[in-house]
Amino acid sequence: MRIVVLFDLDGTVLTFDGASPGPGRVAMRRAVRDWVDLEDATSGVRFAGRTDRAIVRAMLTGAGYRGDLDLAVEEGIARYLVLLADEVRRRPYLPVGDVTGAVTRLRARGACVGLGTGNVREGAAIKLASAGLLASFDLERGGYGSDAEDRSELLRVAAARCAQASFAGAEVVVVGDTRLDVEAARAIGAKVVGVAATVSAREELEEARADAIVEACGEALVAAIEAVTSRRS
Repeated sequence: MRIVVLFDLDGTVLTFDGASPGPGRVAMRRAVRDWVDLEDATSGVRFAGRTDRAIVRAMLTGAGYRGDLDLAVEEGIARYLVLLADEVRRRPYLPVGDVTGAVTRLRARGACVGLGTGNVREGAAIKLASAGLLASFDLERGGYGSDAEDRSELLRVAAARCAQASFAGAEVVVVGDTRLDVEAARAIGAKVVGVAATVSAREELEEARADAIVEACGEALVAAIEAVTSRRS
C-alpha cells in the first residue's frame, strides 16, 4: 500500500466528553477576550474544518478589532496554547474509535501516515497527548495551521513532508469529517474517507461527495482506505 494517509484531528481522531463547546473552543474564546468586548467572541464563527489562525482572524475581524490584525493573531495563538494546555488537564480529549489500531495497521500495510490539520503544530501535540495518542503519530510527517491558513496548502505541505520520507509520487488519502476537508483534499488531487460520528457529519460528507464514509477510526477505516485507493480514477 504505497500511499500517504493524512488525518484531520478534531471530529476525526479526537472528540470530548460532555456538551459543546469543547476544550479547544473554550480556550480560543478565552484567548481573545482581552481584545474584544464580547461574552462569546466565537459566536457565529465556524471552527470545524478551519485552521486555528483563520479562526482567530475571523473572531477578531467579526468583532471589529482595529489594531494590527496579524500581530493580534500571533499573540492570540500564543495565548490559546497556554489556555488549551490548562483546559485539557481538566477535560482531556478522547479518541474517535481505535485510532492507534488504524494507524498501526496502515503502517503495517506500507502507508505513510501523517497529519493534515488546521491545528497549529503545538496545539495538535497538546490535544493528542491529552487523548493518549501522541505516540501514534509522527509530527514531522504533517501539515498544520502553523504552516498555512489555507487548508489545501497545509495538505500540500503534509504530502511533501511524507514524500521526503521516500513516498514521492504516492497517492494521497485525506481522512476528515467536514466538507472543508473534502474540498481541500480535492484541491490537491487526493481521495477522501470521511469519519462521521454524527448524523449531521454524515450528511455533510455525503453532500460533499467523500469517496467513502465510516463511523469511527478502526478496521473499517483501513478497509475503506484500501477500497478507495484500489479504484481506477
